[in-house]
Amino acid sequence: MGRNQRLAFPPVLESITDLTKSQIDNLLSLAQTFKVQSKAYNVFNPSWIRPPTIVTSFLENSTRTKTSFAIAIQKLGASYIDFNTEKSSLQKGEGLEETLLTLANQGIDLIILRTSVSHQLAEFKENPPLKIINGGDGTHQHPTQALLDLLTMLEDGAPLKGSTLAIIGDCAHSRVGHSLIDLLPQFGIKIILCGPKEFLPEAAPNEFVTMTQSRDEAIEKSDRLYLLRIQKERHDGEATLAYESYPENYGVTYNLLEKMNKLIPVYHPGPANIGVEIGKCVMKSSLYQGYLQVKNSIYMRMAIVQSILEKGERNFGDDSNNHIV
Repeated sequence: MGRNQRLAFPPVLESITDLTKSQIDNLLSLAQTFKVQSKAYNVFNPSWIRPPTIVTSFLENSTRTKTSFAIAIQKLGASYIDFNTEKSSLQKGEGLEETLLTLANQGIDLIILRTSVSHQLAEFKENPPLKIINGGDGTHQHPTQALLDLLTMLEDGAPLKGSTLAIIGDCAHSRVGHSLIDLLPQFGIKIILCGPKEFLPEAAPNEFVTMTQSRDEAIEKSDRLYLLRIQKERHDGEATLAYESYPENYGVTYNLLEKMNKLIPVYHPGPANIGVEIGKCVMKSSLYQGYLQVKNSIYMRMAIVQSILEKGERNFGDDSNNHIV
């Protein structure tokens, strides 16, 4: 991208589809810069005119997303408030819109919000009371997770363009999976969705995605694996039929990968159910990218927070795409 071109970041990041390819490229470059600079600096100062105040509000449980956002915010030199929804007026029947308006009028600049309701943030895109980042909404999207996964894929030693990723697990109910499907084809990555029938969508979402119920077929055709836990909290009674046989038919162990001669990078967004979708020996091996995903989550979320809070538009240099392999 030329130096005279400008790109504004959306005030509400609900979905991967809210971002252009150029914006994604710039997030990757900025995250990589933060990672390199973190060796010398513990706290970064993006030259805020006024340090912003940022709230995290998680209406569903979280460890990795919540803590990495908290660390990212603190490293950027912003003020951080953890909004306890269990003791808020949301428990008294107040609607989300009224809560966001209240926070905006108290001077909050940005909220990172997780909700169990899919598409709940869409209504705020046209006229948002404050900046919003989706920390995961129901079964819909988890854009920041997919972006940090892509950042990690740049480092795992396998190529991007022309490669294939097998997503094995509860693909139909995974918001992470949905975000990966929207993101990775933009970088030349094909996707195989694999799982029992109950865990697959009715049809492939786009021309870059194929589906199979055979774990071994998915592994054989792939350059990377992305394992998903069973989303029991989002299932009806019919899906429980697949639980008992899942480890045997869809679990990934080190012995299996070694036997198939497919010692390839293995991803997991967490939390992992050891002995169900993933074996302990995989997690202890060099194949496992989960801890690198956790590490990179801080730098990608720093990049996202800084980008969404920047006033006006930002100039991007000619070197903004130099990370792509």
